[in-house]
Amino acid sequence: MTTPRTIVVGGGLAGLSAAHTLLERGKSVLLLDKKPSLGGNSVKASSGINGAGTTAQRELDIQDTPDAFYKDTAASAGPELARPALITALTANSASAIAWLTDSFSVDLSVVSRLGGHTVPRTHRDKSGAPGWAITSALMKKLTALASEPEARVEIVKSARVVRLLEEGGSVVGVEYEASDSVVSARGNVILATGGYAADSSPTGLLAQHRPELLALATTNGDHATGDGLRLALALPAPSRAAVCDLTQVQVHPTGFVDPADPGAKTKFLAAEALRGAGGLLLDARGARFVREVERRDLVTAAMQEVEGAGRGPVRLVLGEKAAGEVKKHCDFYVSKGLMKRYADAAAFAEDTGIPLGSILETFAGYGAEGDPFRSGSPAAATTAAYTPTEPLHVAIITPVVHYTMGGLSVDASARVLRASSSSPSAVAIPGLWAAGEVIGGVHGRNRLAGSSLLEAVVFGRIAGAGVE
Repeated sequence: MTTPRTIVVGGGLAGLSAAHTLLERGKSVLLLDKKPSLGGNSVKASSGINGAGTTAQRELDIQDTPDAFYKDTAASAGPELARPALITALTANSASAIAWLTDSFSVDLSVVSRLGGHTVPRTHRDKSGAPGWAITSALMKKLTALASEPEARVEIVKSARVVRLLEEGGSVVGVEYEASDSVVSARGNVILATGGYAADSSPTGLLAQHRPELLALATTNGDHATGDGLRLALALPAPSRAAVCDLTQVQVHPTGFVDPADPGAKTKFLAAEALRGAGGLLLDARGARFVREVERRDLVTAAMQEVEGAGRGPVRLVLGEKAAGEVKKHCDFYVSKGLMKRYADAAAFAEDTGIPLGSILETFAGYGAEGDPFRSGSPAAATTAAYTPTEPLHVAIITPVVHYTMGGLSVDASARVLRASSSSPSAVAIPGLWAAGEVIGGVHGRNRLAGSSLLEAVVFGRIAGAGVE
């Protein structure tokens, strides 16, 4: 294999996107992942990937533009944390990211839904109901096949933990990693795609430093999400030490499943936002709705925490027959895991939970009707039939969970990692170092929109792969 190779650290969707982009350009790649298998958190993503102005949207007669997507993302990020260059990079490249996945990897992204904080349907998924797996596994399989070819230009090393970035003269020139009980040095440009720190619950970890109150919550993240890339870049000697931003901005997702068999588990399955996008309702212990279900994640979380704090929990996610039918494979999977329960009708639900049947029926009757305080902007009246007393129900107990870290390494719109010590925005990039995916900060501000994590991975992974010399 020719050298120098570009070293991609992390085998989730961001790292895979960077690796494939490099290979498309004729480059050579060394992909390192600290776990025994690739995929990271990307394989678990269950709502979809955003795109504005896509072929799938046009075929469904959905009118959308990158500008509309930009406005939704900026509004979610908040005026004080919205970074126009990064949001433009995300949204302007969204349609081409979807096209790359469908054309180059034959990923089905033909189902389009509208989720919280979006003004139009733009979150794409496959018919199987597992978009993270569908997308990430397609890239994994192709990269693995390329690595097995004679004279392959890509090498994949698993169970390889990067312990140090190599630096010379202010530039990053490679990595040092541990694998098979030995320490190996590899030289080349580096792309960090190591994910976030939402599973870093150690007393000295990034969550403890920046959001200690969140340590009491469970997480949806795998145990690999411990902020490795940030630590590596922060350990660089001055003046090459990396800048970071928004480390206090941690997304608490409103809907993590409470497993009846293990309600205190610190790692929980995510109840996909697609369930609410299909028309699922959030009910308190009295059977009443308390928030517009497709509101932004931070607002839904705040409403749930208020309900729980007032003693009106637990909160239940309820899907009627039509809503469950739209996300059937999701529901079948959750039922098989014991996370969701089927009921024959509202009376059976009331009898099992102790919620007054009259309250449930009153809530059902008001859903999407005139006078519904949560109707504005919701898909209820347009896409979901009214709930009836006799239809089957799918129900789960849910609770807020630490889900995503919006903060991370400061990058420019070319995915170059920026220096902490420079005050000149025109000359802050650290030579030889790029980053993509959840390890970067600044793209989402105070709140990430559903469907933008997979998009961020693909877009910035491709930008990083395209920018390496």
